[in-house]
Amino acid sequence: MLVVTACLVLAGALSSCGQEDARGDTASLSERAENDVPLNPPTLRFHVSEDGEVDASPDREAEAGEAVAIVLENESDVSYELRLLDPEGDDVFAVDATAGGRGDGRAMPREVGTHVVEVYPRDEPGASVEFPVEVSEN
Repeated sequence: MLVVTACLVLAGALSSCGQEDARGDTASLSERAENDVPLNPPTLRFHVSEDGEVDASPDREAEAGEAVAIVLENESDVSYELRLLDPEGDDVFAVDATAGGRGDGRAMPREVGTHVVEVYPRDEPGASVEFPVEVSEN
């Protein structure tokens, strides 16, 4: 009986791994259970060229409640930031890519609808390039 109770408590804790905390922030990948993150989630790729041109992969779709990998490759000599915003404009995920570097992580959009990815030089959000991401019901 004790083993069953311990398993139920552990299962309840693990099922919340990788989800938003009470403030709505997403848990970092290091805080998630290994088996809670799919090995090959869909990937949204964004690229900043040496001259600062921002481009994105053509397939920008995700499913609500499912993990999606987000990659920002930066070949420029300026650091860039990427933010994924839900349909209301609230932050879902953010990642930085240092000059000549790469930033990546996993997000789990919760709402169905058109989300927006903004990519911009760090500290210059007014200079963002925006890309729609369609989040469908799973």
